[in-house]
Amino acid sequence: MIIMLLLTEFPISGMVRLPLLVMEFILVVCLIQISFIFLFRFLKQEKGLRNLQELGYFFLLLGFGLTWFFYLFSDFYAPEILISPFLMWEIGSYRYLFLNLGYLSIMMCSIFFLLCVERYKIFLLKRYLFTLLFAIYATFFVVLFIVDIRITQNFTYFFWSIFIFFLLVYLIDFTKKVQNKQNLYIGLLKYLSGIALTLVGFLFSTDLMINIFGLGGRLIGDIFQLGGLVLLSIFFLTLPPFSEFDWHEKVEALYVMNNSGICLFYKIFKDKKRIQDQNLISAAFSSINTMIDEMTQSGAGISVVKKEKENIVMYSGKFVTGVIYTSEELNYIKVLLKEFIGKFEAIYERLLKEFSGDITMFRSTDVLVKDIFEK
Repeated sequence: MIIMLLLTEFPISGMVRLPLLVMEFILVVCLIQISFIFLFRFLKQEKGLRNLQELGYFFLLLGFGLTWFFYLFSDFYAPEILISPFLMWEIGSYRYLFLNLGYLSIMMCSIFFLLCVERYKIFLLKRYLFTLLFAIYATFFVVLFIVDIRITQNFTYFFWSIFIFFLLVYLIDFTKKVQNKQNLYIGLLKYLSGIALTLVGFLFSTDLMINIFGLGGRLIGDIFQLGGLVLLSIFFLTLPPFSEFDWHEKVEALYVMNNSGICLFYKIFKDKKRIQDQNLISAAFSSINTMIDEMTQSGAGISVVKKEKENIVMYSGKFVTGVIYTSEELNYIKVLLKEFIGKFEAIYERLLKEFSGDITMFRSTDVLVKDIFEK
């Protein structure tokens, strides 16, 4: 059994205790506050428009916040004196207890984070691969925790290795999906700088590095982590749902119908969906009208119909209903459709109220379509 010999005494005391305590308390508060920003963003969205990716970011940042909260108690308040027996263990200390609660916090929250993110995206070989790996490792860690509370710290490095590997895979997929190179470079700068600062800062906060560089190194590490946290938070707050970077390629057709079932405007985005025969267009409109009637009766604002290999998204405004055909169900498309119908009704409100049957008046909708769906 390998147990690290600590040269630094805990709880931390001396001149550096107060600045360290203040810095790490600020870090905990910032992590938890930013995590709840993501939670509130998730809860404020309409149920039909919610994306679990933001809920995943909530769990990830909450996990780091709880981890640092327990680290703070373990290093500043908990005695490291070994006690035998100690609670349910043969031997242990309160510092080991709080450290392990921190390890368990980040592991459990990471599993929820991966579960939310991998729901929309397959990383490497199969869906939920990293979630499964983390769950297996967490189970193994809990067993070690129950057996001997002192030996778990040495096994956390494997967890961080897997986590860093996932972040690299995440980064590679991000670079492949982003079409705008300027956005790509800005995003990479925030992401890589944030990861680098956070990892270096966390490294300086480990017991091994504290033994080498002392508590002054830990204070510098805390500053690095705070800077990395700010950069990563900006990156994640501006990141669209990962599974929907290429949403342009999945939009096939758009229709706008009034309450009488008349098609005021339609746009075909894919050549394979281009309908040349007027009878086929009429059949499509008839099918859409049937679905709109069903949606109106159910009172749903946003409705999704899955039909063979197609997904049909519908949103009803005050005067018209928008219908989009997509190759996959995407929450981001629902947001765009709602925005499109809102602007369409605002622009053509007078014409919609006094509609005489002339649909040529809506030809300029192409400009609005380009602004929202082809930007």
